[in-house]
Amino acid sequence: MNDVFMPVMPEQPQSPHNFEKNILENIPAALVLTDLEQNIIWCNQKFCEWGGIDNPAGKKFFTVLGRPAMRGPDFVPFSKVRRTGLPSVTVLEIKYSGKFLQMEVGPVFNAEEKVTRYVVTLHDVTNQTIKEEKWIRLREVCKELADLSKKDILQRSPKDRTNILRAKIAKYTQEILKFSAVEVRVKSERDNNLLEPLFTFGMAEEARLRNLYVSQDGNGITGWVAFHGKSYKMDDSSEDPFFIEGAAGARSSLTVPLLHRGSVIGTFDVESTQPNAFDDTDLELLETFADNVAGAIHTLELLSVEQKETAFRSIEKVFTDSIGPLNLILNETARLPIDEIREHPEVLNFDDIVTSFTRVRDYARQIQNAFQGHIATLTTDLPPELSSTDCNNYPMLRGRRILIADGDESVGKELSRLLFYYGSTVEASTTGYGALKMLETTHYDAFMSDIKLPDMSAFSFFRKVRCIYCKRFQNRPLFTICEPPENDPSCPSSAMGFVPFLYMRSFGYDSGHVTIRATQAGVPKPIFKPFILTQLLDSLKMVILKAEQQQQQKRS
Repeated sequence: MNDVFMPVMPEQPQSPHNFEKNILENIPAALVLTDLEQNIIWCNQKFCEWGGIDNPAGKKFFTVLGRPAMRGPDFVPFSKVRRTGLPSVTVLEIKYSGKFLQMEVGPVFNAEEKVTRYVVTLHDVTNQTIKEEKWIRLREVCKELADLSKKDILQRSPKDRTNILRAKIAKYTQEILKFSAVEVRVKSERDNNLLEPLFTFGMAEEARLRNLYVSQDGNGITGWVAFHGKSYKMDDSSEDPFFIEGAAGARSSLTVPLLHRGSVIGTFDVESTQPNAFDDTDLELLETFADNVAGAIHTLELLSVEQKETAFRSIEKVFTDSIGPLNLILNETARLPIDEIREHPEVLNFDDIVTSFTRVRDYARQIQNAFQGHIATLTTDLPPELSSTDCNNYPMLRGRRILIADGDESVGKELSRLLFYYGSTVEASTTGYGALKMLETTHYDAFMSDIKLPDMSAFSFFRKVRCIYCKRFQNRPLFTICEPPENDPSCPSSAMGFVPFLYMRSFGYDSGHVTIRATQAGVPKPIFKPFILTQLLDSLKMVILKAEQQQQQKRS
């Protein structure tokens, strides 16, 4: 009712004329006249219908409506009208029917301008109220999804975090949005065009197992929405060429994109067995909810990445601390005096000692491989902005074993740390002799040496490495004698012209002219210390790929 005084009426109401009665009976609202004790004096047919009674005259107003709950804004409407003479507005919740009625109570005055009657109008605001309450609850839900924080889920596994999100989606879509068939898909890490189910309920098993791709053709409405990044409201499946049934007997659906920073990361689909089951408000609600679901998915992925980054750094720290001891083990086992032990079989069991030393060496390498396995798993899942380096640019380095000879122990540790990220295992010795002994028992994919070694000429070291590598390349026993001998400049034979060997040097004078002699022997330009990472990586990439090409040519 408008905030105005009602016209004066006599103490006893008179029956309205037929024309007026026809109007009052057919207005799209319930109309009631009560006395000051809220006893019904007269009502139209709409009120009888909503009250579920044929003749409510003489009965209490609220009793006829089943004592509804008062939702406000006025909670004592009749008392307010009697006290102030002004109209009052409130919303009633009719529990037995599930309706929400907006009630407007106005005064009826006598000649002395005293309130003697109440005139009440009731309007059905069920749909409007339910939608408003959905919006209010949805805002709370969206805040809860946005508050998926580290303190709540950081300690959980990625699977547990995904299950938490699934549970929340199920709860909110059923309790608040009242959707009974839901499917959420996200782009696959394996194939960015594949939409994998993250969560479904109410959908057919066949639909859940169906492969859907980001495409505007042949992949249903889901593929279309993911391709265009736009929402799609389907009113009748019998008239829609894109529709592929998800829920059994589905007749209508809503499908919206999951967007993060403007990019599609998945889709959110709901279906109903009724045609035209969804209106524009349902679409707005779902889009709002989907935006927050997309944010939660992104948050969970970031938390997963953060956990991987933490694990990555932990492994890096442990590995860095282990580099020195592991290299010492490998150096010591390589220096095993096999010939001396062989000459005294009566004192020691030669085979047992060799077996023990071999096992020690193998155990050290198992530790190295374990580190590499963990780091390989984590590195592939880390985005470039979180990983210390972009490891994907140098896949040829993964799984490689590199031998280092340098009198400075820190050089081997630094190279181990740098190349660790790329999947390469570095084994180092502080002497040329130690490195050669390691080469006799282990295959290496590349070799690096300082241009000054403490126990031999760096160029002599290269020639010995070249000789051993040549014999391995030609499948010849290491103890065989080369023809021509290994100190002849023409060695190795023409069958093997390239050795994956790099020299390292600091800035300064090369007194032994190692660089010149090495270049003449086919060794690439040296890399300088301290290392420039891209130069180091590109140089290793070049020698490894060139050596592989040489091996392939030999096999063919």
